[in-house]
Amino acid sequence: MKQKIVLFLLLLLLPQAVLPQEKREIIPVDWKEMKKVAIQDPQRIRDLVSRLSADKLDATMSWQDRILAYFGQSYLAPISDVKEGLDLDKLMNEKKYEECLSASKEVLKKNPVSLKALHHAAFSIGYMVKDSTRHYDVTIEEGQVYYNRMNRIFNTIATTGDGSQEHPFYVTAVSDEYLFMRYYLDLWEISKQYATTNCDIIELKETSKYYSQKMIYFEITRVLELERSLFE
Repeated sequence: MKQKIVLFLLLLLLPQAVLPQEKREIIPVDWKEMKKVAIQDPQRIRDLVSRLSADKLDATMSWQDRILAYFGQSYLAPISDVKEGLDLDKLMNEKKYEECLSASKEVLKKNPVSLKALHHAAFSIGYMVKDSTRHYDVTIEEGQVYYNRMNRIFNTIATTGDGSQEHPFYVTAVSDEYLFMRYYLDLWEISKQYATTNCDIIELKETSKYYSQKMIYFEITRVLELERSLFE
């Protein structure tokens, strides 16, 4: 509920926020091609990441460019991002918003399209602005930058599928599934979650005006690869 309140604050003050688009071309992620580009031409991905994570949207980027930037970055980002993401969760849960914002910025220096870091940065600022008992050195405009970048990534994920079994949404982390459902599709209540060989399947208690089906599928090939690499 607190996150919904802060989300409302951000939406109220951030006129550039992007809402889900009902229809668009579906472009599934080709993981083999992603890995090939990451090995042979990593600078291409870095350049696209810089454009995707700029303060203002580069409208000349194609959807293929955005997909290559976001999903290709998962091959270039340090595996420590996984652990650092857990650290961000801990700071947010403990309401250490200044520390969470600072830590999120450090993660974003290494991975400018980290969805969790963008979310935690934006929402830390939202909580800090909302707190009338203290005068934090942050502005809602700063939160707007992180929030808009987060929405660009949501739009990129949305382009990879429609949530059906035939066309699942592609993700690189389980946390991305929940961020995408909550803050892009306005889906907050689930009844069950289970996995197949390459998909997470989530049964929903309720739908929204942005998603009308009772089940939503996420393609997790890269999630499983990253988890294996972490344990190795």
